[in-house]
Amino acid sequence: MKTHIKLDYDNITVKDIQLIFHHRAWLLKSLNCNKLECWQTTNGYHVKARIGGDFDEKDILLIQLLMGSDIQRDIYNFLRQHDGQLIEHWNRLYTKKYLILGTRVKEIGIETPCPELQERLMHELTEAKNWKGLI
Repeated sequence: MKTHIKLDYDNITVKDIQLIFHHRAWLLKSLNCNKLECWQTTNGYHVKARIGGDFDEKDILLIQLLMGSDIQRDIYNFLRQHDGQLIEHWNRLYTKKYLILGTRVKEIGIETPCPELQERLMHELTEAKNWKGLI
């Protein structure tokens, strides 16, 4: 079975995300990550990493935090889990965001594919050492 790690990087540049991956891609590599998808958003970037194995929600949350994902988002995810309010889509990254103002709905964010980031992160993943070679 495959598991998806969903990373949310807000107010950060492509170079900054690449630097995070330069130092931490070995974690995803050790979890048999073989696919990355990247999108630019209004506030930053979304990255979806497919890893091998069947991980529970707490493991997914921990991996996301270790990969530097938006801590505020993952605090809410933790609280949803802790309160037993785990919904089917607890770990959702929105492709579109809306603001509801009374009876009006205003689109405030949208994802667009980001091949530049995807190429850079795949390079870091490919070049990452095995974690056992790091200690």
